Amino acid sequence: MCSALTPADFTKAGVPVSRLREANLDDNRSAYCIYDGKAEKIEFDIFYPAGDTPAEAQNAERAAQAAIGGSFESVHVAGADEATTNAGSPKDTEASIVVRKGTTVFNISIPRGAQVRQQLAALSEVVVNRLKQ
Repeated sequence: MCSALTPADFTKAGVPVSRLREANLDDNRSAYCIYDGKAEKIEFDIFYPAGDTPAEAQNAERAAQAAIGGSFESVHVAGADEATTNAGSPKDTEASIVVRKGTTVFNISIPRGAQVRQQLAALSEVVVNRLKQ
């Protein structure tokens, strides 16, 4: 499931990544992917599906936001049912996005930078386009 976002995808979005360092698969429904890059933490987590119903997926989306922390606001991601980011709130050295499409939920965390909001949206669109829903 980590192949939904490759090191080349990150690099193309302006987040230099050399390789997938670690892939933790809980089961056939979720993966926690850590990447090696020049900067701080780079992570992609996916829950495919996050629940059996849209309501369960919405609960998983809220849980992901709570686990990440910060103040989340809506952001446009083409093809997503909902997307929120904490890029506008000061939190450590990283920014995150949480996206829901159908019953799939994923989040991406990358180092903060001048273009972080656009980078998170672009990376999310790559994943949304690869989902088979």
